[in-house]
Amino acid sequence: MSYGRLSAAGLAAAMLACGAAGGASAATQTCMSGSGNSGATFMLSDATAAACFTGNDTNQIDSDFSLFGMTGWVLADKNDGADGDDAIRFTDAPTNGAKSGDWTISSVAGLLNVAITLKAGNGFGAFLLDLDDLTPLSGLWTSSKGLSHASIYYNGTVSAVPLPAALPLLLAAIGGLAFVGRRRRA
Repeated sequence: MSYGRLSAAGLAAAMLACGAAGGASAATQTCMSGSGNSGATFMLSDATAAACFTGNDTNQIDSDFSLFGMTGWVLADKNDGADGDDAIRFTDAPTNGAKSGDWTISSVAGLLNVAITLKAGNGFGAFLLDLDDLTPLSGLWTSSKGLSHASIYYNGTVSAVPLPAALPLLLAAIGGLAFVGRRRRA
């Protein structure tokens, strides 16, 4: 088989079939906190990982709290109060008391690690969002119990802002002009 004649569509299909498309793909994640009457089952779409906690409250997530192997978490928004620093906001927040619905958030502002938590009963589910696949920044959620509140957290890591492609070329051109100008004066 000649790989030189493989079409772009065929190559993309082959990469997807082999799992070489790069990065984790967005999926629906589910977790359960506790068991019996005190537990709850949570689901969120467009997430790469889920973690559930029993007997804990999302108010305890702070810079020392380890979530998805990372510390340094900061509360950005909470659907039932003016808590958080508003770095990221719900634009369509889960409704307290409901057991399912939609969620939508504003731009993730260059943040690399963003999580949504759903609190109900004696526990909560935390979901790490797949920021590579979030187009648009929305999805679905469910809870086996009526929702107490939902929050957005980020761990404070900001991605590097890429330079526009033309900027390095512009800087090289200015440097070249300066060099030519100096040679003419000499």
